[in-house]
Amino acid sequence: MSIVLVIWHPGEELLHCLRSLAQSRTQCPLKLELILIDNGSDVFPVQQVHDFWPAAFVRQNQKNLGFAGAANMGAAAASGKVLLFLNPDTESVGDPFSPLLRGFSQFPNAVALAPHLIPAQAGQEADESFQLRRLPSWGQALRELLLYDKLFPNNRFFRRDRYLQQDRNSPFSVEQPAAAALAVKREVFWGVGGFDERFFPAWFEDVDLCARLLQQGEILFCPESRFIHRGGVAKEKLGYDQFLPVYYRNAIRFWQKHRGSLSSLCYRGLVALGMLLRLLALPFRAAVPHNRTQALRAYFRTLRVALSPL
Repeated sequence: MSIVLVIWHPGEELLHCLRSLAQSRTQCPLKLELILIDNGSDVFPVQQVHDFWPAAFVRQNQKNLGFAGAANMGAAAASGKVLLFLNPDTESVGDPFSPLLRGFSQFPNAVALAPHLIPAQAGQEADESFQLRRLPSWGQALRELLLYDKLFPNNRFFRRDRYLQQDRNSPFSVEQPAAAALAVKREVFWGVGGFDERFFPAWFEDVDLCARLLQQGEILFCPESRFIHRGGVAKEKLGYDQFLPVYYRNAIRFWQKHRGSLSSLCYRGLVALGMLLRLLALPFRAAVPHNRTQALRAYFRTLRVALSPL
């Protein structure tokens, strides 16, 4: 198994991740390799990486290639039959690697397995509602952009789309697990073309990959493999007013690629309407993302994305 981490301006979370992986490695009888691709960080702790994992493969890019570009670079350097993509804000629990390989053996039709992500702290958005989702649909887009899910956060449609009624103690089929922790058969990964690097710098490249993987076989949730997940680190570093327009630009790109031009055009209109609703509601909201000024910039920039060509 090849573990692939994409790094961008790392903090303490990377060292916690590396420490946990090194500890888990001592409990795992399998052959593991660690590959780190740095996306143009100002400072990167190369020596500390090798302190934790002496044989780790490290490549430092001069500029940010985006998550997809760097992940493809890491996958190209890998020799394992299974690629385990991890975010650096994850920490392994026990031996999470052996259950993944057992899962691929037990379910031969599975092309990818999603470990169980555990929230790092109380109050964090539960990974039960973050990690596992169905592929984007009109129902999901309408509820999200027209604020239905905000007003009624536990509605039955949301629960269905996030698999919240499924037993999380047993494997089950999913459509789109987050790439914060995702194991993929290497030959299938390259068979579908790897990550699409047009989803730059991040977000929706994992949704797009899963949509293509599902054409080759099943994606399963693997509860025996567990990782603690902090979540939101890249978004925090980028800033909400930078994150939101990038997120929806790539969402539009996904709709264009998988649903066609007409659906993409309708989705653009829905995004524009959603941002107008948020701008109108902003003065009356008790709690807003980060602060009102940043939220205002985020909504205006996303509105401009919806009205501009890709």
